[in-house]
Amino acid sequence: MFSQNDYYEHEFFKVTATAQRFSGIEFEQCQFIECDFSHSQFSNCRFIDCEFINCNLSDLSWNYSSLEGVDFKGCKLNSIVWGQVNWPQLALTAPVSFKDCELSHSSFFELQLKALTLTNCFAKDVDFRHANLVQSNFSDTDFRDSLFHQTNLRKANFVGATQFNIDITSNDVSNAKFERLEALNLLTGLDIELVD
Repeated sequence: MFSQNDYYEHEFFKVTATAQRFSGIEFEQCQFIECDFSHSQFSNCRFIDCEFINCNLSDLSWNYSSLEGVDFKGCKLNSIVWGQVNWPQLALTAPVSFKDCELSHSSFFELQLKALTLTNCFAKDVDFRHANLVQSNFSDTDFRDSLFHQTNLRKANFVGATQFNIDITSNDVSNAKFERLEALNLLTGLDIELVD
């Protein structure tokens, strides 16, 4: 499929390579549009300033590949363990962003992704436990059945987000923004009764 070891400013359009393995390839300023890499594996690859648009990457294994300045837009990213990525050690902000994506059944367990952008996404049953997501933007995302425990959500933006179940006694939500009605979800772990 990929005949070279590195690609610069290359556009990959409607590439279908399901259940394939790719190793040691560097992609810089590349665009992947309407590609299907589901059930595939990128081993020790490097993605720098790349963009994935309307791609199917479900069940993808990153296998120690690095992502630096990578944007995902309108992608299916279900059942991915993001801990397999070789994340930059000194990143001040998250090296990835997600807009209009499906990320269900995925894991961000214990990741340091400050200022992550995860907007207008469907994130059902996603594991955010022990992650550092300070100053992240989660606006308009559906967090149905997702897990938050000892997660740093300080200064995070949850405006427009729905279905989240965040126990304020076991997560840091100081200075985070929530819509008034949805903020009632924050009270579920307090063992209190609300009346009108």
